[in-house]
This record gives sequence, structure tokens and C-alpha cells, in this order.
Amino acid sequence: MVSSRGPGFRRCAWALALGLATTVAVAWFAMFWPAGRHGYGPPAATDLGLVMTSDGRRLWSLSEGKNASHRVISYWFNQVSGHALMIPTADFEARKFNMQTLPRHLRPDSIDDLNMLAWYREVGWPMKALTCSIHWRTQVRNADIIYSVRGGVQLPRDREFQPRALPLTPLWGGMAASSLLYAAMWFVLLASAARWRTAQRWRRGRCLRCGYPRTGLREGSLCPECGQ
Repeated sequence: MVSSRGPGFRRCAWALALGLATTVAVAWFAMFWPAGRHGYGPPAATDLGLVMTSDGRRLWSLSEGKNASHRVISYWFNQVSGHALMIPTADFEARKFNMQTLPRHLRPDSIDDLNMLAWYREVGWPMKALTCSIHWRTQVRNADIIYSVRGGVQLPRDREFQPRALPLTPLWGGMAASSLLYAAMWFVLLASAARWRTAQRWRRGRCLRCGYPRTGLREGSLCPECGQ
């Protein structure tokens, strides 16, 4: 009987571990690419519409930015000189946006829970694998704003004082799919490396398993080093 912990089993375990690590690494890289004057990730250039708080006194604009590996939903409180900006009812109804159409991880429980600014992000390739959100908490001075991160680790702000974070909350379906894809790629690479190593040992007259020299040994005899 072949041991379940033979080379094939170990190779699968390594491939799965490397597949998961690659998925996380790609997702983290996607958080900061492309870098530019809009902070990091794709600029939120697509207008989604407007949302009103439950008391009808605060108006929020929602916008979206995305590329192949990063999607961000931005929530902006509409104000002018510190005062809430309101628009005619007809204009609001024409641009009204239903937040329930967004995935659960890209929206707050209620628009009432937000304060000034928030960014909800999902990252990863080929499937989105991690998510987090960044929230404006309070403004100490004109350019000194305190942020908090939910579902990730807050990092020091960049040179333009844009908030940064590493997402840690998994999107299980996307993480599993991406990890399996990368694991398959790693398995092929590991198997190819193992075949190349075996061929090199055969050519040099060494044990195919441990590489011990077989010079002087009778053909078919066990390796004195590993017993195979």
C-alpha cells in the first residue's frame, strides 16, 4: 500500500498552501495598484446615484471604481461649507440608488451609520477574495483626519495623506476558487521540478528518491541511505 503521506500527498499540501498564499498576496497587491493621485486602487469615477438618511436631512453620493482585481464603492456626504446639500425632490428621485443591489460586504447596515466618507473595497484575481472598509471618524484639523478600518489592518497614510489598509476579511467563494486555481498552477510547477530532479539523479547514477550515489551497488539493490 502506498503511504498517504508520500511525495504526491506532500506536493498537494504544498500546492494548496502556496495557492492560498498567492491568493492573499495578489489581493494585497491589488489594494495599491494602480497607485496615483487618487490614493490607491481604481478611482471611483462611475456615479451610482444618491441615498438619503432615514431622517431625510443628509444626502449621500455613491460612486464606483473598478478594474480586473479591485472594486471600490465610495460614499460621500454632500455638503457645502459644512452644511448639508439638498436638491429638489424630483432630482433626487431621478438619481435615487438602492443600496440593496450591492453585495453585503460593499454596503453598511444603514446609511445612517456613516460619517462623512467611507470606502468599501473588494480585491483579488481572478476572483475577489478579500474585503475591508475604511471610514472617516473625525477631523482634528483641516488636513488631519482620523480614519478607522473594518475587516482589515490600518497602515500609515501615504505621501498624500490618503488612508491605506490591508484587507483581512475573506470572501469565501472567491478565495476558494482563486486558491484552487493557483494551487493547480503550483502543483504543475512542483511536479515538473520533481520530474527534472529525478531525471538528473538518473543521469548521474544516484538514488531517485534521496540522491545518494549508487556507484558500485548491484542493479535492483536497495539504497543504503533511504532503503528504497
